[in-house]
Amino acid sequence: MTDAAVTDHVINQGRALVRAIEALGEIEPTGWFERALSRLLLAAYQQRLHGILSAVPGWVKAKILDAPPATRWTDN
Repeated sequence: MTDAAVTDHVINQGRALVRAIEALGEIEPTGWFERALSRLLLAAYQQRLHGILSAVPGWVKAKILDAPPATRWTDN
């Protein structure tokens, strides 16, 4: 992989983690299992995103965190 490809991959992964964290905050678990699973995923994704953000330069952080919100598939 070239440096540009690696950078694009890191940005895409970071943006996906941001979207996943936001989605987990919106989903209302219906039982103890879903609640436990969503807490586990939220902690794992936050830790992974923090690791990415601590390892990249500021302009990559900005690209990850300043991404426009994803289009919802239910929106027409």
